Amino acid sequence: MFINIISAIGNNSSVYPLLVRDCGIENVAKVTLTYKQNLKESKEIAKHALRERAIDEYGTSAVWLGGIPLIGKGCDYLIRKTGLSPNTRTKLLNESVEQGLECNIKKFQNIAPESVANLKKIKENKALFKKLAGAKFIATTAIPIFLMGYILPKMNFRYTKKKRDKELSLKMKQNNSFGKNTPVKNNFYKDFEIFKNNKNNKNTPSFKGIETLADFTSLQKMMILDGGLTVGRVGTARNNAEKAEMFFKMAGMCYLNYVAPKSIEKGLNKLTKKIFNINVDLDPKILADKNFVSNIDKLEIPDKNLLSFIDSKPDSMFSKLAEKSGIIERLKSGVRNPEKYVDIKKLEEFKNNLCQYVNSLKESDTPQKFAKKAFRAKSFNILTNIIISSTLLALVLPKLQFMFRKAITGSDLEPGIK
Repeated sequence: MFINIISAIGNNSSVYPLLVRDCGIENVAKVTLTYKQNLKESKEIAKHALRERAIDEYGTSAVWLGGIPLIGKGCDYLIRKTGLSPNTRTKLLNESVEQGLECNIKKFQNIAPESVANLKKIKENKALFKKLAGAKFIATTAIPIFLMGYILPKMNFRYTKKKRDKELSLKMKQNNSFGKNTPVKNNFYKDFEIFKNNKNNKNTPSFKGIETLADFTSLQKMMILDGGLTVGRVGTARNNAEKAEMFFKMAGMCYLNYVAPKSIEKGLNKLTKKIFNINVDLDPKILADKNFVSNIDKLEIPDKNLLSFIDSKPDSMFSKLAEKSGIIERLKSGVRNPEKYVDIKKLEEFKNNLCQYVNSLKESDTPQKFAKKAFRAKSFNILTNIIISSTLLALVLPKLQFMFRKAITGSDLEPGIK
């Protein structure tokens, strides 16, 4: 269990590290810091800022975790209704020597008949499949962007306005009851009224070939979603100060979510290799595989034609390790899934890292102890990466955001509520 968890959160090309940082650490920290920052000047505004941030953070997480998978499943259901398989990767439409619809049909027709039948249907209906794959991509990006970037903030702002108007009305009644007829000045949403009807947003995404877009990884789709979310949040901000702060926040968040963790990972791995002479670029599940360490002399690593080697020798240790790393996906029969596209560059990178690690094992006096040391080093690097990136996102970025706010507004209060 621990090995699988470490493997999942250590894969910075997947969504799992983002989920750990977002739901487990960031939301709580950001909500707390927002309340404390506004409390410096106004307990009343701090209360509204706390509610707005909580609705924003947890509402966005709900769309991420529940809404997007639900939309995806709905799209898959509609694609199946047409008789086509939603599991087939669109990259297979681009025929190559080793992969493609025609290539995989010929290669797997006798050993994976069901999957080949799906490929044949798609081959006969390429135009329809492209349209359906494109529609799914748009639905799973445009709908969440609209919900998180436009609907959620506008509802949030409207609710705050309603609460503030009610409070201001109550204050006026209290003042009048004491014979004070001076009205309470209500500039509260002056800027919001100016900007809320601005619908001339021209920041719409342009699409390339559907084969590329439809096969984006979950992480790549999340990057597009956050880009659209940034446009939406800046566009719906209530005044220029809030727009500037929102852009600062979203730009920092995108950098710390998608760029910084990979840089930190590379830095930690290089440091581990330099200090301890251990290559920890492999998946933790491989580093913790005792059977692999005990049988390294039996490992056969192909010089070239990696995919052909995997297909011809599915029971080889190299093939099984590639599957364990998630590069290869197999059917229940053990045959490589012909509907999935294999990233040859990742496979070659995996092979190179595996060769380096095997050489280190053979050079060590006690391979089993060396493997344990490598796994511990990899686990330490993964947890350290999570701690560093989470600290940057949950504590450092909000503090920088508050400093930016103070610099442009001269106040600690939320610029959209002040």
